[in-house]
Amino acid sequence: MIRSSHCPTKPKLAIFFGILLLLPSYNLSAETFSPWENTAAAGASLAKGNADNLSYNLHLLSSYELNNTEAHIGADWHYAENNDVKNTDSFKAFGEYRHLLDDRAYLGTNTSYLVDDITDIDYRIELGVVAGYYFIKNKNQKLSFETGPGYVWQDQADITDDFLSLRFALRYERQLAARSKFWFSTIYTPAADDFSDYLLTTEAGIDTAINDHWAIRTALRYQHDSTPAPDRQAGDTLLTVGLRYALGSYPEKDGTTGKIPDPSDSSHSSSHSSSHTGPEAIQDGWTSTASLTLSMADGNSDNLNTTASYDAALRRDIGEFFFTGTYSYAEADNTASADSLITRTQLNKLLTDNTYLGIGLGLLRDDIANIDYRLTPAVTLGHYFIKEDHLTLSFEVGPGYTFEKVGGITDDYFSIVAGEKLVWEINKRISLKQSLTGHINPSDTDDYNLVADLALDTDISKHLAWRIAASWSFDNTPAGDSDQDDITLSSGITIKF
Repeated sequence: MIRSSHCPTKPKLAIFFGILLLLPSYNLSAETFSPWENTAAAGASLAKGNADNLSYNLHLLSSYELNNTEAHIGADWHYAENNDVKNTDSFKAFGEYRHLLDDRAYLGTNTSYLVDDITDIDYRIELGVVAGYYFIKNKNQKLSFETGPGYVWQDQADITDDFLSLRFALRYERQLAARSKFWFSTIYTPAADDFSDYLLTTEAGIDTAINDHWAIRTALRYQHDSTPAPDRQAGDTLLTVGLRYALGSYPEKDGTTGKIPDPSDSSHSSSHSSSHTGPEAIQDGWTSTASLTLSMADGNSDNLNTTASYDAALRRDIGEFFFTGTYSYAEADNTASADSLITRTQLNKLLTDNTYLGIGLGLLRDDIANIDYRLTPAVTLGHYFIKEDHLTLSFEVGPGYTFEKVGGITDDYFSIVAGEKLVWEINKRISLKQSLTGHINPSDTDDYNLVADLALDTDISKHLAWRIAASWSFDNTPAGDSDQDDITLSSGITIKF
């Protein structure tokens, strides 16, 4: 039984934003140097309606490095719920200080504060001192190991305890390329008088910079408590994907400008930078993208949220072909809470530069909404009200037919189909796609459904982009006790072909 009185949400928010206020704030020009590097990261996924899932994670980190002093202060918060029942709620704040004795050896102190409602940790406070050594330390990579005594105060499962502990920590980070960094850390803190009583935390991740301030952050964390609370598992695994923002800018890599090269500029020369600010023409011929979003927690928290999508387009002077497909799946405690597939295929014959005749086929399957299938072939007449190199906006309408099995009832009927589509190349790096499709039964105007999608892509490289996507579906006559509408919000990696 989760006790909401143990560390409610508002105190956690107060602590989290209190740490944010403690982070050094400044407004730097490109030429100004500061020993502080401040970053904030966040990731989120949402499904509302027949699927009811919410998960998000927040991270703050401030790092200081100057002469013989290194310091870190930060916090992270992971939260998830399914059908309004919380199944992930973990908060940790920490601080570290190191004084370098020479280029490799150092002495330091550290402290941390951990709360985890799901594993019944009301609080765990650690304070210690360490001696450490950098086995590798250069501009591309660092490897350090540290150890020392500490003390732990904790309240877990209503049992208060305090004891002397030991700390063993290994850290590694490597600059993979101009825009990518890998890090790994593992911290092992056993009780000094019983090495079988320990807390082990291991984390690995990759940051890929989009520009001077924004980066994609992917992290995998494993935490093992050898003496968990009753009816709790020892191990917890958490996978997160999100955006990171540098408060200031990323550290200088070439010692001159500190700028992260434009991913679309393979030469990385400043002479090309001015050509990357304007919009890019919508490409003729074949274009296709595939995207994947994923968040996962396993152990005492058991969540999985994933969305995979693929879209392809062929544009010619005489016609067009479009295909989109999206599959979404989520589960909590091994019970599926979202399971849907939506596809749309359309072939257009251009009658004039802006008018076309289209043949389309849509497919919807949604196990949670009790839709076994809904197949919607249609013939439409469409028109491009805007058709420019970087922006198109079209509307279409026409007769169709619907074959469906909803709530165990099979039906088919004549329908009217209408749709709208927007494609906008905002600039060289950012593009937006949006569509809305509706079906109505003319013999029963209360029987209609709508599907809307939106995707914003930000290029990381020539073939990779970060996608923020939202979708909405509405069925005015849903099956049984199903909800009328479903909303999903997700973010993740997109591959461009």
